[in-house]
Amino acid sequence: MCNILFCVFLLIPYPNQPDWESIDDDYSTGGALVDIDLDGDIDFVTGNGNDMDQDPNRVYYNDADTLERIASWVSSDIGYNAHISVGDINYDGYPDLAVANYGDPSTPQYDKIYYNQAGTFQQTPGWQPSDLDNSFACAFGDVDGDGDLDLAVACGEEYTDSLQRAKIYLNDNGTIDTVPCWQSNIESYFYDAAWVDIDMDGDLDLALAGHHRENLIYLNNGGNLDTLPFWQSANSLGTLKIAFGDIDNDGDLDLVCANNAQTGGTSNCELYLNDGTTLDTIPAWTSQNLNYYSCVALGDVDRDGDLDFAAGGWWESIKVFENTSGTLPQTPSWQWVPTSIYHLVCENISFGDVDNTLPTTVTDEVHIVDASSRTFYLQNRWLKNVTEVRRSTGALSLDQYCFSYTDGWISVADIFTQAETLWVDYSYSLDLDLIVTNWHASRGNFLFLNTTGTGTQEVVKTKLNDIVNFPNPNRGNFTVTLNIDDIRIRIYDITGRLVADQRNKSVNITTPGVYFMSIYERDELVTRRKIVVVQ
Repeated sequence: MCNILFCVFLLIPYPNQPDWESIDDDYSTGGALVDIDLDGDIDFVTGNGNDMDQDPNRVYYNDADTLERIASWVSSDIGYNAHISVGDINYDGYPDLAVANYGDPSTPQYDKIYYNQAGTFQQTPGWQPSDLDNSFACAFGDVDGDGDLDLAVACGEEYTDSLQRAKIYLNDNGTIDTVPCWQSNIESYFYDAAWVDIDMDGDLDLALAGHHRENLIYLNNGGNLDTLPFWQSANSLGTLKIAFGDIDNDGDLDLVCANNAQTGGTSNCELYLNDGTTLDTIPAWTSQNLNYYSCVALGDVDRDGDLDFAAGGWWESIKVFENTSGTLPQTPSWQWVPTSIYHLVCENISFGDVDNTLPTTVTDEVHIVDASSRTFYLQNRWLKNVTEVRRSTGALSLDQYCFSYTDGWISVADIFTQAETLWVDYSYSLDLDLIVTNWHASRGNFLFLNTTGTGTQEVVKTKLNDIVNFPNPNRGNFTVTLNIDDIRIRIYDITGRLVADQRNKSVNITTPGVYFMSIYERDELVTRRKIVVVQ
């Protein structure tokens, strides 16, 4: 009999050693996999320095599906640079770079933006705000619903007991204002910021991570954030990083966070479930306790249709917790640490198809918007690019919509008087490689290539209304329930070998194990599901 736990471990498709390591001497903190030069492959951007040293920021360009080990672009300025955000501010199609400036940490600093000039960033920042702060993270999002990217900044510094307010700077016709339009009513040690439509009303709300303070969410009402938090966590742990995604596949967005115990408390990762209108205040899942968790990220690394949970820490292993039908294990399903654990201080995790194993495009994905609900999530995240958004009268211009590379939302401008259909063309990463920034000057950043077999590497064109149900885990005999009549089912084992190819909905698998089921309507692949068969 096959042991289920053993099979699940096999499903995390990363090698025992990294496939790439950068050559630098930075204290790397922020990281993003984004196609900076629009040549069709994703490059690696880092923000460097933290509170340890004044370092430059870098871009490791992707050449022939491989990242260069020595960065081609290096900023001329240096700073205590922390986490970053990437997006097209000025409507030219090229992603620009925002960098939070943490400080030394006793001296506040200016945050910064480097504008993209046809494939490479400016050598020195083209923007800084009028005010100084200690910022550890920043995030692009459309708070006022005008179709362009505004900038949120998480401020505060615990080591020097500097309580500060989070801020938002508006985008005014392609230029970020230097004076904030909104500040949080609460002063805190804010260490991360994220935009999310938490109540699914068609606009972006702002989530903030509080270090030994409550995590908060401020609701968006008609393009303005509330002055008081809509939600706050019951715990006041040392949260350093947050991320949102539908862990339990119920159609709304859940919160995951990494808590760090360097200055007290408990260090673990947590999951807060969304009940459809708000988050629970008590976590539904916590990982095992360690000392220094510092970052989290979500991605479907095993291509089974749900979001797996990746985490890292200071002098801790990089970990992936495999999502099985909405359930996360207490202990990691995959992890890696270098020979000396002191050579890995993980600050950020990013996903993307670095080696272009499975270039994936979607055409004519349908979404409905109206005058008051104009933010929607694509069926896929970890975007390479959004190539076009169309309404019945033609394509929207670049100043009429913006999007998130990591979370997969699109926000469109207030140009609708009634409900309209939009069609979206975009490319995204289906084969998720994992890359981490490393706050350790004697080692570089690390990349792990996804090793999923080619037997399941087919382009998925998921349909909005497809509903697939079957028992999972199961004993190998079941019927698939779904709203497709002209059906074809192909089933692959974990090595990629085709074990079934049929035109009916009744499945019979005689050998226990883990399988991948691809479902077609006629000859079009519409969805894929993982199957766990037990005896």
